[in-house]
Amino acid sequence: MKNWLLVTTITCSLLLGCSGPSSEVQQLGSLDASNQAAPEVSFTDDVRPVLESRCISCHACYDAPCQLKLTAYDGVTRGATKDKVYQHKSLREGRLTRLFFDAESTLEWRTKGFHSVLSEPLETDQEAATQASILTGMIDLKTAHDLSDGSHQPDSDLPIDDASSWQCASNRAEFLDYAEDYPQRGMPYGLPGLTEAERGLIKSWVANGAADDSDYTLSEREQREVARWETWFNGESLKQRLVSRYIYEHLFLADLYFGESGIGRYFELVRSTTAPGESVDVIATRRPFDDPGQDRVFYRLRLNKETPVAKTHMPYPLDERKMRLWNEWFLGDDYSVEELPGYAIKTASNPFITFKDLPAEARYRFMLEEANFTVRGFIKGPVCKGQAAVNVINEHFWVAFVDPEIQAGDAMQHYLADVQSQLDLPAEKEDTLRLLTSWEEFAGKEKEFLKQRRTYIQAHMTDDGVLDSQKIWDGDGDNPNAALTIFRHFDHASVHQGFNGQAPKTAWVIDYPLLERIHYLLVAGYDVYGNVSHQMLSRIYMDFLRMEGESLFLLMLPEEARQDTLSYWYRGADDRISEFMTLTFPSLNAEPKTFLGKSRDDAERPNEKPKLAAYQSIKSRLGKALSHQYDIDKTDVEQDKRLLDNVKKLHSISSRSFQFLPEVSFVEVTASDRVQYFTLIKNRGLKNNTSILLEKLNAVPEETSVSVVPGFIGSRPNSFLRLPIDEIDTFTESMLTIQDDEAYQVFVNQYVVRRGDPQFWQHYDTFQQGFKKASPIDYGLLDLNKLENR
Repeated sequence: MKNWLLVTTITCSLLLGCSGPSSEVQQLGSLDASNQAAPEVSFTDDVRPVLESRCISCHACYDAPCQLKLTAYDGVTRGATKDKVYQHKSLREGRLTRLFFDAESTLEWRTKGFHSVLSEPLETDQEAATQASILTGMIDLKTAHDLSDGSHQPDSDLPIDDASSWQCASNRAEFLDYAEDYPQRGMPYGLPGLTEAERGLIKSWVANGAADDSDYTLSEREQREVARWETWFNGESLKQRLVSRYIYEHLFLADLYFGESGIGRYFELVRSTTAPGESVDVIATRRPFDDPGQDRVFYRLRLNKETPVAKTHMPYPLDERKMRLWNEWFLGDDYSVEELPGYAIKTASNPFITFKDLPAEARYRFMLEEANFTVRGFIKGPVCKGQAAVNVINEHFWVAFVDPEIQAGDAMQHYLADVQSQLDLPAEKEDTLRLLTSWEEFAGKEKEFLKQRRTYIQAHMTDDGVLDSQKIWDGDGDNPNAALTIFRHFDHASVHQGFNGQAPKTAWVIDYPLLERIHYLLVAGYDVYGNVSHQMLSRIYMDFLRMEGESLFLLMLPEEARQDTLSYWYRGADDRISEFMTLTFPSLNAEPKTFLGKSRDDAERPNEKPKLAAYQSIKSRLGKALSHQYDIDKTDVEQDKRLLDNVKKLHSISSRSFQFLPEVSFVEVTASDRVQYFTLIKNRGLKNNTSILLEKLNAVPEETSVSVVPGFIGSRPNSFLRLPIDEIDTFTESMLTIQDDEAYQVFVNQYVVRRGDPQFWQHYDTFQQGFKKASPIDYGLLDLNKLENR
């Protein structure tokens, strides 16, 4: 048996002191906090900081290997499982495993297939408990095989971001096999090991019973705020109850905080069987609009015990402004609610039916007020990651919104009433196996909706067939949510306020019906545990929504410029969407006509002047509401002309050379008097975004571009780069001359912080601190699952 002596040195103690457990509870390794002795090493003060700085970067959200979430004590004691969340070929919806929702105790998690990583069974001997821990065994395995000498480690030894390579040892025997077969895969995986002091803290904590000393007591201010908001959410009137349901279905993923002084402690809005003043008893359903099983539901604020991670962190303020606006928008005397809607899936999944009594303008303004959060829902929300979830969007585009003033009143209410049955969404089908039949049903409804949409737009939103920039929401003069930028990073994406990066190929203008459907399609109604039909239907339906957003922007262009622009956006689009393109992108001064005729592979790049003029018109309309936080020439970069010139040079070029770069790179540029951070983002060239599974066939390498943005964009960096300001010219030229993987490797050798760099963690900590300083509200721990192994 190969490597027997070395493996034995690390793991033979797993077999010591391990006579068979005498009870099922012992066999399951139950580690509820109530059973633990007082800690000698503090979880809060000693262990959690180590987990946060060295472990959570890979063990958070649904993509955590073996579903081992280390973001909270409850996740550590829950342990790991061999089951995977992302089962894209599953014919049936998966079993729910959401931490803090789908089980209430460690023992209950054991019955759901999770195994302990702390000690197995409940060892009374401290040394035996440590030796029986898979967690400490993995850490020791890394210590014995720490290859952090700055060299590249073979991909065969360290597969990156590859769930098929996971090995989820659930007991001593499996761990021994793992240690023998994969000695180089200790934890932290593919990164330098923990220090002796860090290892000692974790091992001592496990040896002493792995107790929890976390203090979740609310401060007096938090108690007052919770009581105040829960009183508001749980008013008795039918109107208040319907409003609270609407707000809950939009904020169920939010990290709620009470003003800027409350940053760092977040709450979540949940449905509970119990009224305010009693302990929260969460109603855990698959979707937020599923039947709660009782007539009266209470909306409660529960402290979020998890460490915020950037890839899922969605902060949302609860403050005086919100309460004032919500009262103003929703609780006036200008309408009434006579009966509450039910929870039948057919209607509950359609917000235009469920909330038809609420003023459309109020609903729209609610989402616009925090539009960055609203759009982040489908960017960060229930998916966590997934190429099929985001390949429906372009690599880089800007978003503006139709002014709510022209989406208000009886005209909009009547319009929504007329089309509500045409706006059914895939969630109503739950885990159907009838993909084709369901697709044909939704496609038919979309065609009927587009015909009525055309009439409404012509009558209420355009002048002589043109959408004027005065019809764009100006953020009420000062709301930076009026303009957003979305960058796609292959299987995930990011959204930030402002128009960031160079002028993008495409843009969206979003109105109320579109924004609401995006939320109910990809956030409230999307089930990451859903079967393949649900996920495919959701992806295909999003094609409709993308085209609707793009079509409203195209109405800002002169009519003669629209067809060439559209043809370029949809080069080589298949016949499947030809009819939808005809209906979605018509000339409003004539009968609908087919645009697909020029959507061939060789469609030429159109004259960009009309599009750029539309962008400038929107910017002028937004005025002071346009955020410049990520604007390269509105920041300190302006102080260094050479740096600014290099960024502008990169922004002006599309090149094959850029295809070799990773999706997201964080760059540290040092000068004698300051350190600046940038994000280097690759924008792949694509003919169109209509292919679900064959996206590579649409790639156009020579159209690949890069965006350089000050600060931190994205939550899953593929690389960390460091360079002195004096090398900025060489750095830029190096990127522009990369012709193959070998040349890229030379670039890596010069600038990239490798996984195996012995100083890796110090550099990582520096980037984390830079992120926290630059974006204290959005800050969360960066994810390292996608860090390149070069």
